[in-house]
Formats: sequence, structure tokens, C-alpha cells
Amino acid sequence: MGLFSNLFGSDGKDIDNALNKMKNLAEDIMDDGQINSQQNRPAASSPAAPAAASGNNGIPLNNRNSAPEYIDGPSGDSWGPNMPAEENQFNSGLDYKTYFTNIFESEFSSYQINKEIPPYRNALIFTFSQGGAKKLVVEIISDKTNPYKLRKDCRAQGIPYIRYYYDHDGWWNTKSYVIRRTTNALG
Repeated sequence: MGLFSNLFGSDGKDIDNALNKMKNLAEDIMDDGQINSQQNRPAASSPAAPAAASGNNGIPLNNRNSAPEYIDGPSGDSWGPNMPAEENQFNSGLDYKTYFTNIFESEFSSYQINKEIPPYRNALIFTFSQGGAKKLVVEIISDKTNPYKLRKDCRAQGIPYIRYYYDHDGWWNTKSYVIRRTTNALG
């Protein structure tokens, strides 16, 4: 058997899924790097590599039984091995749907925000509009999802698109990060 079949299994679909996930992660890092460069922040503040899989309920395994701890360092303000002290998706006491809905409705009240739960997958899609024009599509998804279609459709229509993962270990989605990233995507 070849190297890829040893790593990903003999089924070509497994290889395709792994390659799609790597491509997806690289595009997310690139998208975050573009946002960071607009803020004159170093690109090193964006996630650089995937962490281990998260546990039940989207609570990261490495912080499930330990007290929240924040170590300032190269991990940035919303990702890294330790939970930031700032309000975030995991210490807010809210499920991810309520957490993101509350932030978007309170911080972006000048936009009409349509919330949609797509059938047959665990995701949440927010469409920000102003004056009848779509200004941004935000997708909240699992890191196990292959989210290419919506992003591709938005690009084809010239609508900005960003996504947040609700279950990626070490990606905390702090309130300030969600507000800053969403604000930058809205232009």
C-alpha cells in the first residue's frame, strides 16, 4: 500500500476528505491573515494549526476539568491551549447558537440579521443586510463540516463570507474577536 493509503485508508474518499479539510483550514488561515493585515496586526495572531478534537458539547478536552487559565503569548486573543479570561463561547454559559445570536443582535443592530438553520447539518447561518442589500454571510459550523458550497456561492455573488467553528479545540471565539472579525468583514 502507498503512503496515502497508510495514512488515510485505502478508500479514496478518506483521502479526499482529509485533503478537503487541509484546504479548508489553509483558506481559513488565509482569510484571517487578510483580516489581520487590514488591522495592521501580524498574521501570527491567526490560528496556525488545528488542535486536537474537542469533546462532548463542544467543550475542548484540554479545559474540561481544569480552571480557566489565560497565558498571553503567541496564541493570540481568541485561540490557544488555554481559555482566555475574557467572555467566550465556552465560559458564557450559553450554547453556541445563543452566544453568537446575542453578539450579532446586540453589536450589529444597524443591520437586518436573518438567522437560518440549514436542513440536514448542524450549522447556523446569519445573513447581514442593510437597505435590502446583503452585506455579509456568517456561517457557524462544526470543524468536521466541509463548508465549500456556501462560501463559493457568496464569492460568486460578491458577498463577503466568514465562518466560525463552534467545536474546534482551542478556538475560543472570544466576544471581542467575534465583534472585531465580523466588523472587519462588514467593511
